Amino acid sequence: MNRPLLPRMSIEAFEAWAERQDGRYELVRGRPVMMNQTSWNHSKITTNILLALGQAIDRKIFHIAAGDFALQTGVDTVRLADIMITPSNRSAKDRRTDEAVVLIEILSPSTTSEDFGPKQFEYLALPSLQAYILVSQDKACVWAWLKGEDGFPEKPDVIETLDATINVDAIRVSLPMREIYWSVDL
Repeated sequence: MNRPLLPRMSIEAFEAWAERQDGRYELVRGRPVMMNQTSWNHSKITTNILLALGQAIDRKIFHIAAGDFALQTGVDTVRLADIMITPSNRSAKDRRTDEAVVLIEILSPSTTSEDFGPKQFEYLALPSLQAYILVSQDKACVWAWLKGEDGFPEKPDVIETLDATINVDAIRVSLPMREIYWSVDL
């Protein structure tokens, strides 16, 4: 990500600034960072997961956001997860939340180190989070941190077969790998 370094700003200043920009931005440790354009596989996987979740989730209890609703992960950091599930108790005027229940990121070459690094630590520290799921777009492989009675495991479950299913008990949903990767060129 070789982009010009923008000045540090508060979350409130960032929201006002981002509203006037073309493109999507995250605020990372006080600095705006432009989000990259996605690949066709990234788009297909996102759509597949959204369709599966939309059919299975109780939308009276949960809301699904697709890369367009902000998640505050720190005093100076706001992220845009590829897919975020939150409680459905949001006000229509809200611009961000810190109450994600499930976060899903589809890995891209430019984001993998961030998704397995700073984002992982930020996300897993959220008290409301029950599942953090990373999805490869190059091969059938998913990394799933699913919160148990003792919190999150140190290492994720790694699922590498299309016959497997990811059970996210917190939202009472099972995501078959075949649905995640339907029509994706691997």
